[in-house]
Formats: sequence, C-alpha cells, structure tokens
Amino acid sequence: MPAGSSSKKSKANHTELGPIFANDLAYRAITAGGTEFPAGSILAREKLAKPSDTKPQLLAVMIKHESGFNPDARDWEFLLIDGSLKKVKLHQKTGACLDCHQSQAVTDYVYPLK
Repeated sequence: MPAGSSSKKSKANHTELGPIFANDLAYRAITAGGTEFPAGSILAREKLAKPSDTKPQLLAVMIKHESGFNPDARDWEFLLIDGSLKKVKLHQKTGACLDCHQSQAVTDYVYPLK
C-alpha cells in the first residue's frame, strides 16, 4: 500500500460466492494441489447481486507479491473493485480482508476453491 494510505473496513457482503477466476500462475498452483501460491498469482471472485446477474456488483481480488511485500499476510494484497471494473473501492494489506482470510493461513490465506 502506498505511504500515507489507509485501509477501510469493507462494507461488502461476502456471504454469496460468485465465480472465481485465476491467472495461469494461480491456476497451476491450484491444480497441483499445493498450499502455496507463487508471486504473481492473481485470484478474483465476482460478487453478484443475485445469481441470474450477468455483471458483478464488485470483484474481490487477491494478488500475491514477492517475498517481503506483506509478511503479515504471506505477501498477499487485497482489493475490492467496483462492478464497472473502473474504481478500486478497497485496497489493503491488513484490515478486514486479512482478518477474514487469517483463518485460512494453512492454505496460503486462500479459502477452498470449488
């Protein structure tokens, strides 16, 4: 996170899971069955207002950075992006996102992907 910026508590309702997307690096880690994601891995999940929607309300994104970027979260960065994909609504290294994902530390802070 850039100097001088702060994290904000998420107001997003994360109880409804939407489609999950992974870049090639993350996909290879998932299919290999490992519990560590390499730097450069990107995971994104759509949050739909209702299952029949074709456009997301928001996109939750995790980006894995090089070692040392965020030691408290095994170098993950957390973002919430608006449904138009034009505005980052939340940008965190710590805070509400990490607080929730902390329970998944044994799987590199990633919830089981289905």
